[in-house]
Amino acid sequence: MGKMILHYLLAACLTFAHLIYAADYGVGFGLSLDYGVASIYFSNGSTIDIAKIEGGPAYKQVMRSADAVRDNEISPQTLLDDSSQPSIGAAQASLGLQSLRDYLPPWLGGKDARTRSLSWMLQALNTAAESYLETSLSTVEVVVPFPASDSYLDALRSACSSLSLRMPMSAQPPAGILAARAHGIRGKCTIGPVDDTSEQKQRDDLEQIILTVDYNRAALTALLIVEECGIFEYRRVLHNASIGTDGLSRGSKNGRDDLARALRQVTRLPLEDRNGAGLKQISQLVLLGESADNQQLEDALKGILGEQSGTLLSTASHERARKVSPLFAASRGVAQDCWGRQPGGCLL
Repeated sequence: MGKMILHYLLAACLTFAHLIYAADYGVGFGLSLDYGVASIYFSNGSTIDIAKIEGGPAYKQVMRSADAVRDNEISPQTLLDDSSQPSIGAAQASLGLQSLRDYLPPWLGGKDARTRSLSWMLQALNTAAESYLETSLSTVEVVVPFPASDSYLDALRSACSSLSLRMPMSAQPPAGILAARAHGIRGKCTIGPVDDTSEQKQRDDLEQIILTVDYNRAALTALLIVEECGIFEYRRVLHNASIGTDGLSRGSKNGRDDLARALRQVTRLPLEDRNGAGLKQISQLVLLGESADNQQLEDALKGILGEQSGTLLSTASHERARKVSPLFAASRGVAQDCWGRQPGGCLL
């Protein structure tokens, strides 16, 4: 299925990309529970990290109280395009319209406190990006660490709309998937019709499991993802606001045990693939967030990953971190996604 989707998307991309000029850049914002970051992806393949901005008390409260969709509330979802039905907020954003609520005072049902708090952070990130580019922005993409609820996404779209910013995607994949894309993690597959018994078909990469861990002061967010041919599905979601680095610093052994227990739960294997077979090994580890190099996190991952831990941690903590800062990995991925969804861009 993943290969079929990829084939059709590539055909569409190649059909239309040559008809129009490519966008010069894409802008991506990553919202964490304590701060926001901004990156810009350019059409020549280069990326620059623009800013990290600390959130105020109201922003932090909003992000901590955001509704995260848990893994027991979702079925496996393909995260390449937005297959969900757009909400009213998404439809307004796609048309470049602002809701009447954006102009009303709160006591008449206008923009709520959550939207206002998000607007302040988005405005600060937008100002930083515009200062670097020396031009006004009209299109950005925004990513958060967890699969967010519809109500949160509506508030985020409303906040963007209040700043005259358009989000091409009505709901972005969680930050872990965008970070994996920024690192270039994707299986190699044959494009086009190929006989199942052919030698070329047999060289295609198999489905793989990716563990992404977003670790910050306020929370631990982990995703267990299945990837094939650049098609990502998150199968399990962990979002725990009691075992961030701030929480662990107030505890000691109990906090470390909670961290290890939570990660062990989200990484339990085997994981069923599309054909009903069991995927028994984590092939890739992606670390993101300002505390990606936390020693307690590394110790917990060593205990869970076992024999694989040396290779996976070395690749994630050293090789990848030298190329892409864990702090900006998700914003880089969503900036490239933003570029790819504009006229002339191509995600594949």
